[in-house]
Amino acid sequence: MSPKTFLFPVLYSSLIIAATCITFYGGHSKSINAVSIIGLLLVIPFCVFAMIYSKRVIHNNIIGGKDLVKEGLKFVIFSTVILVIFQALFFTIDFRDYKVDFIQTYGFELAKTQIKNGNLKITEAQIPDLIQKEINQVTLFKECTSIVFKNMFLGTITSVITAVALRANLRG
Repeated sequence: MSPKTFLFPVLYSSLIIAATCITFYGGHSKSINAVSIIGLLLVIPFCVFAMIYSKRVIHNNIIGGKDLVKEGLKFVIFSTVILVIFQALFFTIDFRDYKVDFIQTYGFELAKTQIKNGNLKITEAQIPDLIQKEINQVTLFKECTSIVFKNMFLGTITSVITAVALRANLRG
């Protein structure tokens, strides 16, 4: 396996890690969800470019569809491993405390609003139990699993569609 295979996963992961750290530690933690969504959507162009780069530079335009999908999946797997390692460190150091604090600070008011709108079928006396249950569900496993499934789902679809499109370009 060529070291060039790691170029796009490292670039993509570095961009996501930098954006997450700048947003969170720069005092813009309310925008962390937007950064996560944009970061997930960036899988698409990075995966496409990684596959095109692999096809042209590593394989000299001589590569089959199955091998193109494999190249796309290599990008997805390597970038997912890097992001899971980062998320494990980030969650352990700061993000768990941030999530717990957010739930404790805004959870009661959010639950009252949900009860008032009829979306939550509990009484106000049960809200502290609900908040404690939500805090107990903030785990490292849940954070890392969400990264793995989101990246693998979107990356696999992107890899297959890109491989089909690139093979069609060769034939047509």
